[in-house]
Amino acid sequence: MAKILIVDDSPDIRTLLRMQLQMDGHEVLEAENGNLGVKAAKEHGPDLVVLDVMMPEMDGLEACSLIRAEPACAAIYIIMLSAKNDTDDKVSGLDVGADSYIAKPFEPVELKAQIRAGLRTVENRRQAIYDALTGLFNRRSFDDLMARELASQERYEHALSLVMIDLDHFKAVNDTHGHDAGDAALRDLAEILRNVCRPSDLPCRWGGEEFVWLMPETNLEGAAQAAERLRADIEAHTFEKAGTLTASLGVAQANNGESAEQVHKRADEALYRAKDGGRNRVEVASPE
Repeated sequence: MAKILIVDDSPDIRTLLRMQLQMDGHEVLEAENGNLGVKAAKEHGPDLVVLDVMMPEMDGLEACSLIRAEPACAAIYIIMLSAKNDTDDKVSGLDVGADSYIAKPFEPVELKAQIRAGLRTVENRRQAIYDALTGLFNRRSFDDLMARELASQERYEHALSLVMIDLDHFKAVNDTHGHDAGDAALRDLAEILRNVCRPSDLPCRWGGEEFVWLMPETNLEGAAQAAERLRADIEAHTFEKAGTLTASLGVAQANNGESAEQVHKRADEALYRAKDGGRNRVEVASPE
């Protein structure tokens, strides 16, 4: 069952679409304007959005652009609806991130076909963007997000911090309890990390038992405090099949003009100092 968000100011259109989609077994969410549509997309993470172009307060083009700007919404498939059917409108919709465009009045059978195709695309996107085991961003997508955030930091002079996370003695978990226990521990750690993250944060499975946590608009002190909360939550958690585990963490704040590799290297060096210092601790990289 897919989760589909309908964003349209017409109650009649929303009712028609809701009935059609629920008959096909989908979960349906509704929003009556662009502002509420963007909010619902961020909060509920639908698989697909059916988005009207002409709406009060915020039109569908702006709403589409804002949804696309959210990393957590990267896999969403967006179908735009409009009473207009000229090329300029279609191009505008596609330029701001829409995947397809249907003119009103539309045939329900055509929209259903577009939705089926869209849901297939969503599944492919998720495989490309997210780590299959934990559901966090994978390393490839994180590289793109890191580049984007570094560009934003340079342009707007925002603070940006990176946390490296490594489960202590993880090999012993696999050796003692088996790889199923190891996989369960990684899933648990991902969930603990999600619970600590703010909506704007970008958590990723870097590889193996290593995770990274990118924190936009966060300075070194704030990132270190957040990392300490995560460390404490991991230590307090009872992992399925593995019992109590700990983690070591390294924190670095990006300097102006630094590359992603340079920031990562400093955070990684701090992580290794945490390992060498006895594990189950947070170490902070020097600003320079």
